[in-house]
Amino acid sequence: MGKMKRVLGKAIVLSIIGILVYANNGLWAADASTTINFQVETKSPEKKLAKPNVKSNKIKKEAYGEYTLGKDDLIEINVRRHPEFSGRFMLAANGKIQYPFVGDISLTGMTKSQALAAVAKILTEYIETPEVDITIVAYNSKVVYVMGQVAAPGRYAMNAEFMPVRDAVLAAGLPRENIASLRRAVIIRPIDGEKAAIKKVNLLSLLYEGNLKLNYDLQSGDIVYLPSTVLWKVSTVLGQVLQPAFQATSVYDSVDNINNNNN
Repeated sequence: MGKMKRVLGKAIVLSIIGILVYANNGLWAADASTTINFQVETKSPEKKLAKPNVKSNKIKKEAYGEYTLGKDDLIEINVRRHPEFSGRFMLAANGKIQYPFVGDISLTGMTKSQALAAVAKILTEYIETPEVDITIVAYNSKVVYVMGQVAAPGRYAMNAEFMPVRDAVLAAGLPRENIASLRRAVIIRPIDGEKAAIKKVNLLSLLYEGNLKLNYDLQSGDIVYLPSTVLWKVSTVLGQVLQPAFQATSVYDSVDNINNNNN
């Protein structure tokens, strides 16, 4: 009996040792496999990512400068002690003003200070040490257009070289009902001889969340467009379709009320 126990004990011990050896071999194999796979992966050549074709952004925040005069701008020239050289003058299509006793003077593209210096220099031929002052009475040469879902679409004059898109949209009036159109606004900038530059701008984030990074600067001729949304179009069409039905229902109700009152 004791001999039998010893034999069984040895068999159990050998079985345990076999299991451990098998497990160790399996784990080692697994580790070796993992190591080989890892080495293969690290040695595999990396694919180079293609560089995106990004065009230069033509609609951005600008460095503001002094307003430059152009067609249809109205200026007032005041020459102290010489009313004959004073008055209001509009720049014609050629950028010139018709100045009394002098003739046409080209002022287009000039800032107010440059125009003042140009007029003063010309007047030195007629006046000794002229004292000249120039005021821009009406800014008409630079305009932006706001179209689509705004209260008052149209053209808006600029009194600077650039106009923040926020100012333009607020001037045109925010949409009262289709506010979702603010998310999908676009700025369109026509460019001579090229495709127009188009930039999306989330006006909802700009106006209601204060994200000033989106307050891009408009230049003369730019168009801001707020498109109508699909839901807005659907609701508008449904309103047009259902309105006559509601009106007819109200008429029938009023007739029924009259008949009931008569009875």
